[in-house]
Amino acid sequence: MRVKIKTGAAWALGLTLLVAAPAQAKKFVYSPRVVEGEKEVEYYVDWREDAAAADVVGHELAFEWGVDGRNIVALYGTWDDGPGEGPAYAGTKLEWIHTFFEPGERAWDFGTYLEYRIAERGGTDSAEFKALLEKTLPRTTLTLNGVVEKPVEAWRKSSPEVGYAARWAVRRWREVIPAVELYGNLGEVEDLKDWPETSQLLGPVVDLHLTRFVHWQVGALFGLTKDTENVRLKTQLAVEWY
Repeated sequence: MRVKIKTGAAWALGLTLLVAAPAQAKKFVYSPRVVEGEKEVEYYVDWREDAAAADVVGHELAFEWGVDGRNIVALYGTWDDGPGEGPAYAGTKLEWIHTFFEPGERAWDFGTYLEYRIAERGGTDSAEFKALLEKTLPRTTLTLNGVVEKPVEAWRKSSPEVGYAARWAVRRWREVIPAVELYGNLGEVEDLKDWPETSQLLGPVVDLHLTRFVHWQVGALFGLTKDTENVRLKTQLAVEWY
């Protein structure tokens, strides 16, 4: 069975804004796969609902470029929208993804992700590293990210925070790719938290290939522990070209 979607970029953008309009760090599972010469503009929004705090909306606008067959670089602008405040610029992110093998060359595709965030409004700059692993199976793909993050200003005063992100996707249809994603934050390396005190999010995500060059992702993540937000809705629209 094939699912065909005959829609354009304008329709996708309208639905993206509708679903996401009412976030803390972006929740996205990164693949080590790199496409040489690809250029992409992405707009990401998520909404976090937390019983212990006011709802927050986060926005990210990015430009990505596949420099060659092993490297992608990206520039992000980020905005936060708190209750009654309106969107305020939160910072700039620089990103570099490097892949080590050609797709299918090894049992697992492997890459690395480096990010440096320049914070605004008195915030703290931070650096983040991810190990990217991906295994392609018949009709499914498993992607794993190991995450290490550390504030730059407190480099010698605190240990890095560690976490993970995982995605299991079903590739039965070309236009629609359903998946389940899991995100966790375990605390600082020197003071790992017990499970009830960690942040754990799990939920369904769907990728829609609206056209060859327009991709739309939408998902809902739900908290598994008491120190996690109750629900987070997320969406991203990507337009690519060569």
